[in-house]
Amino acid sequence: MESGLRALEQAPQDELSLYWQAVAGFNLALCTGEEALPHAVRVLKAAVRRDPQDAESAIMLAVLYGRQIAVKPIRALWLGRKITALREAALSSGANNPRVQSLTGSCWFHAPSPFGDHQLAFDHLQKAAELYEIEQASVLDFRQPRWGAAECYGLLGDIRVERDDNAAARRYYQAALRVNPNYRPARRGLKEMGDENGK
Repeated sequence: MESGLRALEQAPQDELSLYWQAVAGFNLALCTGEEALPHAVRVLKAAVRRDPQDAESAIMLAVLYGRQIAVKPIRALWLGRKITALREAALSSGANNPRVQSLTGSCWFHAPSPFGDHQLAFDHLQKAAELYEIEQASVLDFRQPRWGAAECYGLLGDIRVERDDNAAARRYYQAALRVNPNYRPARRGLKEMGDENGK
């Protein structure tokens, strides 16, 4: 873990490298939890300071603040307003960015009651799914962002399961697996619906 964080800090400092460092730190924090959160938050705060219009960094930072609240709910007292401000800034400058829409949906989906809103989550995730379709057909440069589609489809599947619409949930889970055949939450969702192989 520490060697991964050191490698991120020693990477080149051009804009594209800084972007991918932020994405890597964000995903590392989501996968490993509390240990990687401070580093990822620091990197994303620096990215937002460098460019206040950086919608992806703003929404990733909002998601990580939400994770910090999940670990210690008292943090909502000072991080709740920051999440709202970051989410609004991200949507203002990145409304047509699939990752901004998807992570906004994720914020609404994972926020604790009474702050969460699964209908708003669904609306943002549905918009993200449409934007991912456009992006997948148009972005050809491998260095440009193309991440997050599987997570978006997976959350849409989870919301459809909650609404007892297993046919739609199955389609979303299968869409997630078309993007990333190893995406475990989609496989798990399919298995829970009775698809033995999770396919």
